[in-house]
Amino acid sequence: MPTNLLLRASAITKSFAGVHALKGVSFELAEGEVHALVGENGAGKSTFTRIVTGALKADSGELEICGQKIAHHSPQQARALGVAAIHQQPLLFPHLTVAENIALSLENGEPGWSVNWKRRYEQARELLHRVGVDLDPKRLAGSLSMAEQQIVEIAKAIGAQAKILLMDEPTALLTDREVDQLFRLIGQFRQEGVGMVYISHRLEEIQKIADRITVLRDGRTIACKDAADVDRGGLIELMVGRSLASIFPKRDVTLGETALEVRNLNNPRLGLHDISFSVKRGEILGMAGLVGSGRTELARTLFGLSSCSSPIYLNGKPVRIGSPAQAIGMGMGYLPEDRRQHGLILEMQLDENISMASLNEVSRWGMVQRGKEARQGEEYVRELRIKANTASVAAQTLSGGNQQKVALARWLAIHPQIMILDEPTQGVDVGSKSEIHELIVQMAERGVAILLISSELPEVLGMCDRIAVFRDRTIAGTLLRDEATQAGIMALAFGHADPLLQEAEQA
Repeated sequence: MPTNLLLRASAITKSFAGVHALKGVSFELAEGEVHALVGENGAGKSTFTRIVTGALKADSGELEICGQKIAHHSPQQARALGVAAIHQQPLLFPHLTVAENIALSLENGEPGWSVNWKRRYEQARELLHRVGVDLDPKRLAGSLSMAEQQIVEIAKAIGAQAKILLMDEPTALLTDREVDQLFRLIGQFRQEGVGMVYISHRLEEIQKIADRITVLRDGRTIACKDAADVDRGGLIELMVGRSLASIFPKRDVTLGETALEVRNLNNPRLGLHDISFSVKRGEILGMAGLVGSGRTELARTLFGLSSCSSPIYLNGKPVRIGSPAQAIGMGMGYLPEDRRQHGLILEMQLDENISMASLNEVSRWGMVQRGKEARQGEEYVRELRIKANTASVAAQTLSGGNQQKVALARWLAIHPQIMILDEPTQGVDVGSKSEIHELIVQMAERGVAILLISSELPEVLGMCDRIAVFRDRTIAGTLLRDEATQAGIMALAFGHADPLLQEAEQA
């Protein structure tokens, strides 16, 4: 048993609307330790961290922080005890600046006649510099990309000078360079005696930086092992209760006619220029590139969220899509990158979220037929293996991976001809990721033309027939499945010549 414990949890339980999220979780964290917490979505990881941070109260069990037994926990008490968190989904106030968001998490709220704005901006710049980015502290948080918002969350946690730091999917939105910088910071924190709870679905990261690994499954602690004593295959088996033959169930599909074509598309407002590509029925066209390279901006343009004068060709005919309603009417679905802000209405029930894009199928004379809507919701809960007792629970009660399945179900319900998927497995565990990949393949087999935007190169290489690589808000090149490599994709993304890519082009 490790000495100098900072955190000890014993037999923690928690339920939501009859769903048992935690069923007796036990966990320990020592000074200077990186203790990974892994498991499928719905295993209870995020619920456990929210109990440690005081955002939730456990139904039963014992919690001890820095040697102090906790009876009535709260966020204020957690902060006073030195607990800080980097959340899976950035929790920033969009109408406040970066500096103001950082200040809110660090200042003690003592009364004063004026705000020391100079000090606030200097502090924000210093913290952002430690993370390794040059971000203007005066920018509104709402103008930041998801990756930039996550960087601000990391800066907030660093500024808190925590004794216990909980990291929930901290690298899901970051580039490789930003991940390397975060790992350097983790090394510094370890030397300073900070205990870190590290939650990630990227098992290669966990085995690289963790000292110990605790596995949760269905709300229970399954095992706690030294990281050196377990390999990736063993971890997957502990997490899902079975061996996982393949995360990428790609199958060959006979391609049909061209479903979507773009010729020299320009959208000056979003910086897009000279974009040309096509995708056939049954084809999965991957879209790779660095954060901010234009992939999400293209998706928003195609779905009518941003006006564009360039024509788009559907089934060979030029159309202009001026709104999402028009896009849906033409058989197009769009799963956005940020499920919490744009993919779901968290306060609404699962069946209500699922029917939102296909109300005509559950309505009569302009009135929603609740029975039909409920049956549709229950059907997708079963089909997509969404962990919920019923489709009538609120989406906010589900884990992040199950919320992603609900967001996907909404678009499956319209029976799309063209599907745009923006980071469909971001922050999703290995078991759910395999299930979502299987759903994508099934859509392709039904003749759906799919645009798959992903920052995970193994996902793009494993799932796509062709890969369009973005750089500077245009397509730098397109690779066939058989010729694509991680090195070739990154060479196009960065604009560097790659010998292997050159050889493939010359062959």
